Amino acid sequence: MNFEKISLTDRATSHLRRLIVHGGLEPGRRLTEQEISDELGVARGTVRAAFAALETENLLIRRPYAGWAVKEVSAQVLRENYQLRGALEELSVRLLALDADAEKRRRLEVLYLRLIEAESSDAQERRVEADLGFHGGIVALCGNGLLQRQYETISGHTEWLYRWSEHNWPSRINLLEWHQPIYEAILSGDAEEAVRAARTHTDRSLRDDERDLRNKTN
Repeated sequence: MNFEKISLTDRATSHLRRLIVHGGLEPGRRLTEQEISDELGVARGTVRAAFAALETENLLIRRPYAGWAVKEVSAQVLRENYQLRGALEELSVRLLALDADAEKRRRLEVLYLRLIEAESSDAQERRVEADLGFHGGIVALCGNGLLQRQYETISGHTEWLYRWSEHNWPSRINLLEWHQPIYEAILSGDAEEAVRAARTHTDRSLRDDERDLRNKTN
């Protein structure tokens, strides 16, 4: 019975996470336990546990006297995500550049080829998957399991922000122009250059998102 309860909570959490990340529940949308309980056909306790899990992932927020809501995108939300994600990715590219054996290089090339294919395609989903896959793939290849697990804890939040940006400003960036410096630095084995390229990428992404958010809200 306990395993079933956990399974139900996990399924409810996964369902709600997907709705939020893919924009089915837009930023700022108010949610009630009863509404989601009726929609999913599960107990309110299950929904409450799912809400709590998504709060720890920074996808939901609990407002005093107002209940639950999908987190809204703000300059602070963007900055905090990019700062943490950037720090983890800088360490990842450093580690990978220092230890990119033949198999890791081959797998990195596959990730970059997906960026090439996505850039030549008009399919938004392919762009999202290729971009997130490139960054996540580097973390997976760097060889530090603890770093990878830490990165995974913000993966839902990162994908949510990326899809929000891509929805509002589709194909805003050239995937190859933005990622080629990171790719080439890792393959060259230059760890310091790889870190600089990753930092430039993060700083540029944050500036663009902050600028476009200001323009959107003004």
